[in-house]
Amino acid sequence: MLHRSLAPFALALLSLLPACEETGLMRFDGGTTPPGEDGGEPAQRQISYTPEGCGYTVTSPELESAAMGTDVQDPDNPVLHHVHASWAGPTDSTFAVNWETGLRTLASRILYGTDRAAVEAAEAPGGDVLGRNGHTMFYRAMIGGGPGTRLHEVHVCGLEPETTYYYKVGGPGRWSRVYEIATAPPVGSTQPFSFGVTGDSRNNLENSWPISQRRLDEAGVDFQVFSGDAVFLGANQADWRQFFEASVDDFDVTDFLARAPFMMANGNHDQLALNYVAQFAFPQEVSEGERAQGMEWYSFDYGNAHFVILNDTVNDSAVLAGGQARWLREDLARVDRTRQPWIFVSHHRPFYTCRSTHSPDTALRAAWQPIFDEFSVDFVLTGHNHVYERSTPIRGLEGGEGVVAATGTNGVPTYDMAGLPSGTVYVVAAGVGAELYEVSSECTTSFTSMSVRPYVIFEVEGRTLTYTAYDAMSGGMLDQFTLTK
Repeated sequence: MLHRSLAPFALALLSLLPACEETGLMRFDGGTTPPGEDGGEPAQRQISYTPEGCGYTVTSPELESAAMGTDVQDPDNPVLHHVHASWAGPTDSTFAVNWETGLRTLASRILYGTDRAAVEAAEAPGGDVLGRNGHTMFYRAMIGGGPGTRLHEVHVCGLEPETTYYYKVGGPGRWSRVYEIATAPPVGSTQPFSFGVTGDSRNNLENSWPISQRRLDEAGVDFQVFSGDAVFLGANQADWRQFFEASVDDFDVTDFLARAPFMMANGNHDQLALNYVAQFAFPQEVSEGERAQGMEWYSFDYGNAHFVILNDTVNDSAVLAGGQARWLREDLARVDRTRQPWIFVSHHRPFYTCRSTHSPDTALRAAWQPIFDEFSVDFVLTGHNHVYERSTPIRGLEGGEGVVAATGTNGVPTYDMAGLPSGTVYVVAAGVGAELYEVSSECTTSFTSMSVRPYVIFEVEGRTLTYTAYDAMSGGMLDQFTLTK
């Protein structure tokens, strides 16, 4: 945890960190990479390839060294840790895994199958156990010194929908424990599913980050949407290690993140830093104005729902109403609402929030709300203000779309709680680790607001959705309602 006395210095440093012109990512230039098997490593700073059986391309960030993995292990540091899963391709037939090792470990393999015992016993593919190779990445520390970071990433494709797989990562003679992960129902399926929503875990005050994850695990959610600010300083690898290594009692955060895919938006503290981009595998379809090899904004489908992850912390504010807005409209226009009636959007900075520490972001409101309205987005999930807030459903702006007020009251509420919503519900659910803020419910667009450490669970079954917000610390229910379309 970053000591509070260092916070002003760290925030100043955060604003001064240089960005790479080509990618928008932060990196350190200079020095030599740690030795590999033959005392050196490939000189590639970036690699791009199509993983076996996948219909998409993976491109690493530009860093000090990137290469396809070999079977080399670090004899001095045998630990393999921070295993976590996500999706970079279709959720019903793929998954991706990232992890960290000692600097000289180049082995980047996965063994997987539907027979747990067979996967546990296997040292190589064969019989019911399949294998895939991934890539390895190395970068030096920008902050705090140290020798650097060795990461690994592997993608698995061609899987069956609604199937539980067992996997382990590493290489011959040195494997992780075996984890289980399930593929999604086919797109358009009405099979029930659930997902959790959290944000702003940075600092992990009161151990609230691992507590929130334990509660989501106990609830059995299928995956998690995270609205940003995982760490205090995105370019500080020590912060990321604390994020992944957090635990409470006998529960480890990594054990959960390795089983429930984690889909994240970039926050202002994450800063789209190299550490962030290198440690997660998300869809990489580069669009106009997009950096980070296409990971700034992306979308994915799960069953009969469509999810959009946006980036509101950009180098050039023109991209908000420019390339990103155009991509958003094109993405939402492709959704078949007869098969996918539910649309969820997540980003970091809220543009409906009531008199908390951060004011409503009216630039975002002007850029994106007309698109949310046009395509009848159901929920927008944000963080940044470390509170729980839910708006009344909103569609349209007072005075028309060209008028954007500087308060939280510019939206037009479309129902009261006695009826069903006919507009977008804007949710702030953040602070599972960061300090809590004050909050108010005086705005006309605010239905409820509380200064608590919240997490939200959505349960979707066909055209019926149950929304429940909880206090992570007590486990008590804060808010609940059911919608049927």
